[in-house]
Amino acid sequence: MGCSMSSGERLYASESPVIKKYMSSLDDPNRPVMSERQKELVVDTWKIVKDDISKVGVITFMRLFERYPDVQDLFVPFRGLTVDELKDNVRLRQHGLRVMNTIDKCISRLYKPDKLYSILRELGEKHVMFETKLDYFDLINPQLLQALQPTVGDKWTLEVEEAWSTFLKIVTFTMKEAMLS
Repeated sequence: MGCSMSSGERLYASESPVIKKYMSSLDDPNRPVMSERQKELVVDTWKIVKDDISKVGVITFMRLFERYPDVQDLFVPFRGLTVDELKDNVRLRQHGLRVMNTIDKCISRLYKPDKLYSILRELGEKHVMFETKLDYFDLINPQLLQALQPTVGDKWTLEVEEAWSTFLKIVTFTMKEAMLS
C-alpha cells in the first residue's frame, strides 16, 4: 500500500525513506529489541496506567527535577520554581500529559515498527531544536519506571519492569539516533 507524493508519483512502503532508514538501522547491534511477550506486558500494564497518566507524568517530572535540578532549568516555564510550586503547576501537568500521550501513541504502534520508528524520529528531531543533551534522555527512564510501579500495583513484576525498560530504551535510542543524524 503506497502513499501519494506531491509530484503525483506513487511511493510504496518498501520505497519509503523512513522505512528504508528504519530497516537499515535494524542491523545496529546496540538497538534494543522487544520480544512479543514484552510487548504484551507493556500493552497490558499500560491499560492500568492510562487511567492516571496525568498524575504519572507529573510524578515522573517531579522526580526528574528533584534528582537533576539542572534539567529543570532547560524548561523555561519551570526555571526557579520550588518543588511545592511545581506540584500544582498547570504547565507541568500539561507537559507531563503531553509526554504520556506520546508514550500512548508509541505503545499503540508497538506492532507497527515502521510507524513507531517514524514518530520517535520526528520527536527526536524536535528535541534538536530545544538543544536537548542526549544524556538527558537516559535520566528520565528510571524516573518513569518508578512512577509507573505504584500505579500498576501488584501486577508490577520484574518481567514487567524489564519489558518497560526495554520499551523505554527503544524510545530513547531512536530519538537519540534521530538527533545525531
